[in-house]
Amino acid sequence: MRQALGPGLTGREEQGGREVMVLAASALLSCIGVLREDPELAFEMLIDLGGADYSTYSDPKELPLCVSYHLYSPKYNHRAWLKVYLPVEQAEVDSLSHIFAGANWYERECWDMYGIVFRGHPYMKRLLLYDEFVGHPLRKDYPILKMQPLIPMRNAVDYEAVAVRNRLDSGEKD
Repeated sequence: MRQALGPGLTGREEQGGREVMVLAASALLSCIGVLREDPELAFEMLIDLGGADYSTYSDPKELPLCVSYHLYSPKYNHRAWLKVYLPVEQAEVDSLSHIFAGANWYERECWDMYGIVFRGHPYMKRLLLYDEFVGHPLRKDYPILKMQPLIPMRNAVDYEAVAVRNRLDSGEKD
């Protein structure tokens, strides 16, 4: 696998007894393409994608933001753990949503919580927080006591009225 990744592989780490391959952000798409298309590797599934902020750790990284990718090869029953480190000021990496459909929501969640932008994502919109939320709450620089802007209450759906209307439309008696 190290040979297949070539110059895109910038390092390796050991975490929890597992080897982690560290990739250059600029080489992510080409490395993922190799891992997916090489018949001897066949990493065809994205199992997980998540973010992390290492800026306040006792041994902080030079590039503190991280996107972690977990791939799986059903053909060989192998797993691969990949990481891409990014700077706080320009936290951008290419989207994998056109390669793995499941990356869509993972990337939206990662952007929502950490502010990491996925270039080429088809619908980069907040997933877990409301649209008016300011900031990215899992970043270490996010203030714990930060107050968010008050927004007017949105129209709630009256599910009981909808259920009654559906029963009446189907011919049931109320």
